[in-house]
Amino acid sequence: NLLSNAAKYSPRGERIALGASLVEPQRIRVSVCDRGPGIAEAFRERIFSKFAQADSSDTRQQGGTGLGLAISKELVEHMGGVIGFDSTPGAGACFWFELPCHALNGASE
Repeated sequence: NLLSNAAKYSPRGERIALGASLVEPQRIRVSVCDRGPGIAEAFRERIFSKFAQADSSDTRQQGGTGLGLAISKELVEHMGGVIGFDSTPGAGACFWFELPCHALNGASE
């Protein structure tokens, strides 16, 4: 969902940045960043709510039900993680989630 949202809201031809890094020895952060319109300040508090859409007008440009981020949040939290975002209106958004991770037997850390 994070990747499809980034593609949906990015201007045509813009690149989407994907990243993954360890933020603690046993915690990984995955991020998806775009150069779209960003998240309006008034919408930030309810962005992970069911049926939430920044533009709920009849003339909105993007489709969707407003369930994707709510479902993403439920899945991430069910796996013991957290989800969030950073955004500057007019300059894009970076959605991220953190999950616990463990080294496989025999794998180097």
